[in-house]
Amino acid sequence: MDTIYQCAAGSCLNPCIGLPFLAMTIQEILSLCRKPGRYIGREKNAYHKPWESVPVRTACIFPDLYEIGMSHLGLQILYDIINRLSWALSDRVYCPDTDMEGLLRHHNMPLFGLETRRPLSDFDCLFITLPYELCYSNIFTILDLSGIPFFHRERDGDSWPLIVGGGSCCLNPEPVADLFDAIVIGDGEEVVVEILEVLGRSGKKDRANGELLQDLSSIPGIYIPSCYQPAYGRGKRFEGMECRDGDEKRVRRRLIPELKKSFSPVFPLVPNVQVVHDRLGVEIARGCTRGCRYCQASTIYRPVRERDLDDILSITAQGLDATGWEEISLLSLSTGDYTAIAPLILELMDTYVSKNISVSLPSLRVGTLTPEIMEQIRRVRKTGFTLAPEAGSDRLRMVINKGIAEEDLLDTAASIGARGWNSVKLYFMIGLPTETDEDIMEIVSLAKKVLKAISSSQGKKRGARVTVSVGTFVPKPHTPFQWEAQISVAESRRRIGLIKDGLRGKQFQVKWHDPVQSFLEGIFSRGDRKLSALIHAAWQKGARLDAWTDNLCPEYYGQAAHELDIDLESYLQAIPEDACLPWDHIDSGVKKAFFRLERKRALRLQYTPDCRTNDCQGCGVCDFKDIKPVLAQYKKDRPALSQGSLEKRPDIQPIYCAVSFSRVFDARFLGHLDMVRMFLRAIRRAGLPVAYSQGFHPMPRVSFSQPIPLGMECLRQSAVLVLNEAMKAGEVTQRLNKELPLGIKVKDVEISRTKIKIMPDSRESFLILLRDISQEVAQARIESFLRSSEFYLDVEKKGRKISLDLSKRVETIKQISIQEIDDDQEMYWAKEVLKQVSSTQNSLLRMEILQESPHIKPSDALVGMFQLSSSHMLLARILKI
Repeated sequence: MDTIYQCAAGSCLNPCIGLPFLAMTIQEILSLCRKPGRYIGREKNAYHKPWESVPVRTACIFPDLYEIGMSHLGLQILYDIINRLSWALSDRVYCPDTDMEGLLRHHNMPLFGLETRRPLSDFDCLFITLPYELCYSNIFTILDLSGIPFFHRERDGDSWPLIVGGGSCCLNPEPVADLFDAIVIGDGEEVVVEILEVLGRSGKKDRANGELLQDLSSIPGIYIPSCYQPAYGRGKRFEGMECRDGDEKRVRRRLIPELKKSFSPVFPLVPNVQVVHDRLGVEIARGCTRGCRYCQASTIYRPVRERDLDDILSITAQGLDATGWEEISLLSLSTGDYTAIAPLILELMDTYVSKNISVSLPSLRVGTLTPEIMEQIRRVRKTGFTLAPEAGSDRLRMVINKGIAEEDLLDTAASIGARGWNSVKLYFMIGLPTETDEDIMEIVSLAKKVLKAISSSQGKKRGARVTVSVGTFVPKPHTPFQWEAQISVAESRRRIGLIKDGLRGKQFQVKWHDPVQSFLEGIFSRGDRKLSALIHAAWQKGARLDAWTDNLCPEYYGQAAHELDIDLESYLQAIPEDACLPWDHIDSGVKKAFFRLERKRALRLQYTPDCRTNDCQGCGVCDFKDIKPVLAQYKKDRPALSQGSLEKRPDIQPIYCAVSFSRVFDARFLGHLDMVRMFLRAIRRAGLPVAYSQGFHPMPRVSFSQPIPLGMECLRQSAVLVLNEAMKAGEVTQRLNKELPLGIKVKDVEISRTKIKIMPDSRESFLILLRDISQEVAQARIESFLRSSEFYLDVEKKGRKISLDLSKRVETIKQISIQEIDDDQEMYWAKEVLKQVSSTQNSLLRMEILQESPHIKPSDALVGMFQLSSSHMLLARILKI
C-alpha cells in the first residue's frame, strides 16, 4: 500500500479558539466563526414559509461547504420545486466548516436549517445530495450534529426524518447505502414530489411499521437499500446483491423525458458570500452522447434532452431580473453541441451587451468553439477558455473516444489568440488505459504547440500563457472503463513530475488534482457496503471535508482500513468482466453488453460516432416512445451570428448619486467585498442606470467609503454611483431599499452633476456592548485608562508592528445606561442587541476616536483598554454612529 497517510496540519476538527462561554445564542456563535455569512440565510429569493402553514417539511442538504452547495444547480432546482408546492416547505442546509462544527458541539447546539432555524431532527424528510465521493464523511458530520442516528437500522420508530439520497454518486450508492432509507436513482424533478405525496399520506404508524418504505419502493427510480443484502464469498470477495424478498429486480434510473421550463428555478438564490460559480446558471441541455469512454456523466444523463430556445431566453431574462448577476453561464455537458447554440448566443449578446452582462460557456468541446462564437463572447468581457483534450496523443484520444485531432485543437488555439486572448487552460487526465510515458510526453509537446499557436496568431513571441491542469483517471461505474485498474498515488506523482519537468518557465503553469484525493475517490467510486463502516471509522478519527486539500487527512482512512481488515488497494485493481459488481442491481439504462463492446473498440482504436448526428449505437437507453433524444427546435430564419465587437459607449455627462446607508444586525456578518457584491447586484435588480468603465473588462462606476471590519455595524456608510441618466433621490431610495437584504437600508440620497468625493471621517464615534464584563469592572478599566498620560498599543499594519499611543487618539470613552441614549436608531439597535446576548453582565459604552494615519480599529483600542481575549472581542457588539 502507498505510504500516503500523513497529515501535516494535525487534527481536522479544530475550533478556532478556546471558549469559556457555554450558553450562547446563534448570533453569538456566528460571531465566533471564520465566515459567518455562510450560516445566516435570508439570501435574496429564499423562501420563508411559516412552519405551521404546511403539513410536510423537508430540508435539502448539500454535504459540503456553502460556497460549493450554493453553486450546485440541482439543489436549487429541488428547493424551488418543493417550495412551489402549497402543502410543503423546504429549508436548506450545508455542511459546516470545522470551526463551526466545533462551536456547535462546544455549545451543545444542533445544526439548523438556514430559513427556519429548526434542528434537522424536526423535519419530516431530509434530501441529501451526493454530488461526488469525497463528500461522504460530511454526511456523518451533518447527521451527528443533528442528533440523528447514522444508519437506517438504528432509526426505528416514527421519531426520525426520512433520509433520502440522490445525485450522480447514486449510480453506485453502496459505500453509503446503509445511511439512507431511500435513494433516488436518476433525475429528481418529478420523483421528489411523488416522495412527498407518499410522505404526506402516510401516518406515523406507517413510518414505524415499514409501510412507508414499501410504498416508496413502488415509485419508479426509488432504491430501498434495506431491501437488498450484499453477498460475500471466500476471501471476502463480493458475489452480488441479494433482494430480501427473493425477487432479483434491478432499480431502473428515473428519467424526465424533457427539460420543462417549470424545472428551472423561478427566482434563483443569490448567495450572501462569494461562491465558486457566482453567476446565473441556465441548464440548456442534459445528457451527452459523444461517448467518451471514461465519462460516467455521458452514461447517467443519457439521452440528450435540449431545452427549447425560447424557454432558455425566458429563463435567462427572469433569472437576471431576479438576481442582478452580471454573468450568464450556459450549462450542459457539452454546451457547444446545443443545436441552436449560434442563434442562442447571438440573441443573448444582442439583448444584454448594453447591460454589460457577459456570457460564459464552461463546457466547450474543441470543434464546437467557432470563431463566430468567440467574437460574440468578447463583446462584453473576455471570459476564459478551457479546452479538454484529455490525452496528449491522437492514439490515446482514440482509445477514450474523444474524437479530437491535434490539428483541430491547434486551429482553435490560433483562433483564440487571434481574437485577443493571451491564455488558455488545457485539461488532461493521466493513468488512462494503455497510457505510456510517450503519451505523457505528448501532453508536454501539445501544450508547447498550443502556446506557439496563440503567440503566432498574435504576431509576437512573448505574452501568451498556457495552464495545464492534470487529474488522475478514476474508473467509474457504468462506463466502458469500469473494469480497468487505477494507477497508484506514487505513479500519479511520477507522471505529474514528467509534465512539470517538461513545462518549465513563466509561460506555463501546471496544476494538478491531489493524487491522494483521486486514490480515495477511486475506492469509494467502485466500493461496496463494507466501506460505510470504513468511512464511519475514519470520520470518528477526525476525517472532515475530504474534498478540500487543506482538510484532507488520509491517514484516518488507512488506520480505519487496518482496524477493519479492509484492503483499500483491492478496490483499485482491474476487475474481470465476468465478476459481479456492487452496482449491478442499479440499471443506468445502458446495457452492460454495450460497455463491453465499447471496451473492445477502445483497444482496437475504433471510434464510436455520436448518435445525435449518426445512427443509433444501441446503448439501450431510448425506447423511442417515451424516452428519446430531444433536440431544440427553432426558426431557421433567425439571424445568423454577426461579427460584433464591444460597442463603444457614447460620452454622456455623468450624474453623481451619493448614497448613505446603514448596515446592522446580520449585515455585520458580511465582509466588505461580499457587501459590495450584494450592493452591486441590488443596483442591477433596481434597474439604476449606472455607468461602466471602458476597456476589455467593464466595471460599474461605484465607489464605497472605508471598509467596515467584519463583525462591526454601522448607521451610516457611503457609496457614490455614477449614473448615465438623472433620477430623483426618492426613487433611488425606494428602488434600492426594495432590493437590499440583510439589514442594509438606504438612509439618504443626494443627486449632483458635480463630482462627489467620499471623504474619510476625521473622528469616528461608536456605541459598544461588551459581553460578560460587569459595569464595575468596565468603569475601573475606563478610569485607569483616563488616568494614564500614555497608553501604548502594538498593532499590526501591512505586515509590521506599530506602537500607537491610545491616550492621544481616544478622545472619549465612557460607560452609559440605555436610558441615556437619545437617538431613536441607536436606542432600537441597543434594545435589539440586548435580546441577542445571553450574558446578564454587560457594559454599554460610548467611544470617540481621532482618526489619522495609521487608522485605528475600535476593536484594537478595546482589546488594549479592557484586556480582552480574542474570543471576548469577537463577541462584542460595535456600532459606528
